[in-house]
Amino acid sequence: MIGDAPVDGLYAGSNGDYYTDWEVTRNLRRGTWRPCIRQREPDRRLVETTGGGLLMLTAIEPTALPTWVEIRVAGETARVVDTRYPSLETRR
Repeated sequence: MIGDAPVDGLYAGSNGDYYTDWEVTRNLRRGTWRPCIRQREPDRRLVETTGGGLLMLTAIEPTALPTWVEIRVAGETARVVDTRYPSLETRR
């Protein structure tokens, strides 16, 4: 868990986006992503997206996040927000 936030992990995507563990789990449960391969050490996941592309997710430490990334928490959910685009509440 990161600080007081309900964030169990953070992932850097091969698409340049960042994801919380909650977002990864949500996308897998909804069927937005389909699991292909998972490696535990280091923690990496390869998922298939709805468009048929592959997305590599690599676990990262919070200190590795760019300065424009903000973690927003609402209740039990935590998501990554790109603060470079303040008019957009979220990209996903």
